[in-house]
Amino acid sequence: MGLRLTLQNDEEVLLDLPLSEASWNPATKQLITRELDDSEADLDALCDICDFFSNKRRVQILSHMVKNCNNSASFTDLLKVAVNPKYISDLVNRSSRRELIVKEGRGYSLSPLGLGSFLLLSLGTRRLIKETNSINDDDKSFEGQ
Repeated sequence: MGLRLTLQNDEEVLLDLPLSEASWNPATKQLITRELDDSEADLDALCDICDFFSNKRRVQILSHMVKNCNNSASFTDLLKVAVNPKYISDLVNRSSRRELIVKEGRGYSLSPLGLGSFLLLSLGTRRLIKETNSINDDDKSFEGQ
C-alpha cells in the first residue's frame, strides 16, 4: 500500500485516493475523472489560490501566523516577518478575492479555507516530497541498467 490522499470531516471521509496511478482501480480512476471534470467549474478559484501561495513571503507570513500567533496576528506581529508594510498589504489584498485572510478589528487571521489550503499545500506537499524522495532513494532498480 502506497501513499494516499485522505480528506475527512470528523468521521466522514470526503476523499480518499491512492497517489500512485499504478494503484488506481477502475472505480478510483472513474472517481478521479469525475472530480477533475467537476473541478473545471472551479478553475479560476483554484488558480487564484495557487497564485496566492506561489509567493514565498506570503507563505512565510502565514506560517508565522499559524505557528506563533495562534492564527490571529496584529499588523505589528506581521511586521516581524514581513518587515515592509507593503508585504502585509499585498497579503491581505491578494487574499481578498477568495477570503483566505480575514481582517478583524486590529488584526488578521486565516479563514477556514485559508488555513485548510495553507496546511494542505505546505505540510501536505512537504510530506509528499519527503516521502517520494525516500521512495526514490530506496529504489535501486535503476542502478543495474
